[in-house]
Amino acid sequence: MKKEESHNEWLHMVYILLGVVLFSVSYRFFLIPAGLYSGGFTGVAQIIKWVIADACGIPVPTNIDIVGIITWLMNIPLVYMGLKVLGRKFIIRTIIAVCVQSFLMTVLPAPPKPLFSDALLNCLIGGAVCGYGVGLSLREGGSGGGTDVVGMICSKKYPSFSVGRIALFINTCVYLFAAVKLDLEIAAYSLIFSFIATVVMDKVHDQNIKLTVFIVSRNPGLGKKLTEFTGRGVTSWNGWGEFTQHEQLVHMTVINKYEWQYLKRLLFQEDPKAFVFVVSPNMLLGNFESRLEVR
Repeated sequence: MKKEESHNEWLHMVYILLGVVLFSVSYRFFLIPAGLYSGGFTGVAQIIKWVIADACGIPVPTNIDIVGIITWLMNIPLVYMGLKVLGRKFIIRTIIAVCVQSFLMTVLPAPPKPLFSDALLNCLIGGAVCGYGVGLSLREGGSGGGTDVVGMICSKKYPSFSVGRIALFINTCVYLFAAVKLDLEIAAYSLIFSFIATVVMDKVHDQNIKLTVFIVSRNPGLGKKLTEFTGRGVTSWNGWGEFTQHEQLVHMTVINKYEWQYLKRLLFQEDPKAFVFVVSPNMLLGNFESRLEVR
């Protein structure tokens, strides 16, 4: 059992590192040659670099990118805060991922010009690579740090807190800076890059995908089991089966896509004959806790 857990841990770590490699490649091979700005902590680090090199005139190394070093320094207090809230396993994975990502962002050579002459195509491909990398790391229970960790810490302490608010605030500040201080076109293409990355990330990161599950069962204790197992609220009501001419219980709960695979196992154990249907809600209001389950 321990051998299997160790193998799974290594497998998760491989996927997390693959994710940070993809992110670093998108940054060095797509973002930097096009002169664009990233969102989140990377974008803030780019602004800090601009202030140091351009506004203050302090010379910076030309053979490396100090943005990677700045993001590494910015993540140190986050790792400390996250250790108490997000758990040891997640933080250890994040420390490794942040170190590898910062190193690659610092030393990977950037092409002298964009890989694609079409600026929009560059944003689409680069944003997709970036989003897939970030989503892959999150899906496997790790993170490259930055706003992902800030949002998770806030959502753990304040369940009704929107994880996207911090990212939205930071990204708005970054792109406003790019529009005012640099060039409106740079800000626009940077925003397109970030939008594509966010869309792809949400598709890959299944814990961001919400599902509404309806369960029709005759098992009177199933509702309590569902609450205990998922830690989610479950609404139950009495129903009547016209085909079977029997009373039924209908249970409704909202979970994320990652939790669904475990819920299926519970249903198979408790009531294999239960009728289940799942829908994806277009909108969700109320107290739904966004979670990062460490696999």
